[in-house]
Amino acid sequence: MTVSDSSSLVSFDADAVVATLRGMTDDAVHLCVEYDTEEFNTLYADETTLALYGSERDMIDHFEEVLSYVHVDFMEKDLFEDVFRAAGEVRAFVTYMDNVTLVRMLVGQEGLFFTVSPGTDVTELVEAAEDAIGS
Repeated sequence: MTVSDSSSLVSFDADAVVATLRGMTDDAVHLCVEYDTEEFNTLYADETTLALYGSERDMIDHFEEVLSYVHVDFMEKDLFEDVFRAAGEVRAFVTYMDNVTLVRMLVGQEGLFFTVSPGTDVTELVEAAEDAIGS
């Protein structure tokens, strides 16, 4: 079983981004969540992700806990843009872990969080997602 819901939260076309990301990989995208400073919406969760939790409700409860820290993304974005003024806009944060790579893309005060298998070309995915957002 997988979770697959339509975007209902962010102003950019998150559905197009999810379709782009999933179309570029062979089952390497495991989770996609749209979020802003107040809410989140799970757009896609594969069986691997769901298996980490006892139920879909347990997964949502965990995501609600994670959302309580999402303000850090926006504060960190502002910090890096202030400290490294000449470097341009912060577009994404990537966290490499043993069993998954976490990507947080920021578009103003909105974001898209997605996870992929280790070894996946994250730069290629972020650039493709940005293209999908720009279209």
